[in-house]
Amino acid sequence: MTHTPPWRRVCDCRCILHHRQPRTTYNESGCACTITCTTQPITLLTNQWGRALFPDQGGDLWQVPAMANGTWDWDRATEIDTRADVYSIGLVIDHLLRQAANVLGALPD
Repeated sequence: MTHTPPWRRVCDCRCILHHRQPRTTYNESGCACTITCTTQPITLLTNQWGRALFPDQGGDLWQVPAMANGTWDWDRATEIDTRADVYSIGLVIDHLLRQAANVLGALPD
């Protein structure tokens, strides 16, 4: 099996905007992608914050708020940037997520 980066994969989670399409942005209005969508990079679910955190292909850490019934508020997804209260924590989490992704990507098929 050949590794394909998430941003080159097509949506497989039946989101009406992205199903069988590449997903190039994370905060499109009306997006219904799940965290387990093929286009979604490695993800950390944070019950403490009520969000999911994930790195994007551009090197930024994003957050998406959780909603009821395991859905996600993609309209409110944002990059965790220097203005965020959790920016310094975000840097550590981003580093660890990328490290985990590299380890998983290096596993033999």
